[in-house]
Amino acid sequence: MIRYCPACWAENAYEASACTTCGASLHEPDKGFVERLIDAIEHPEPTRAVIAAEVLGRLREERAVAPLLVRLARKPDSMDVTTAVAQTLGLIGAPQAVPGLAALLLDSERPLPPRLAATEALAAIGTVAAQQALAAAAALPMAPRLLRRVVAAAQASLHQIPTETYP
Repeated sequence: MIRYCPACWAENAYEASACTTCGASLHEPDKGFVERLIDAIEHPEPTRAVIAAEVLGRLREERAVAPLLVRLARKPDSMDVTTAVAQTLGLIGAPQAVPGLAALLLDSERPLPPRLAATEALAAIGTVAAQQALAAAAALPMAPRLLRRVVAAAQASLHQIPTETYP
């Protein structure tokens, strides 16, 4: 079994009490579960960061918003991590996440899955600023077709406009 250093994320034997790389203590008795999850957002192993983000989202943990926004802004980063972070911010529903989510949505250099997750997160947050970000995305001239469709559906859900009419 492996234990990661909380300071430098180096791998250590599970039995070790200090990091073999940086010398930091591997015991964190003062840190609670949520604090450790927040630290794990910065984990270099993408699957660990994704798991931490998903758990924080399920907990609706608002203390994680600032560290999640830092990770969201990282370029380049794992597509899976960026997608999970955007989804988590949508689950938490914090209005202060809107600028970071809007930046991701409007960044044509980012992969499509995180941009789709940002769209859904903005719709979940639903503030005026989130609606403005969705409107800006709808006006992008070179946006991928799927992104335009998801943005339109998000806008419709905010305004409760049916996306199809039925006879």
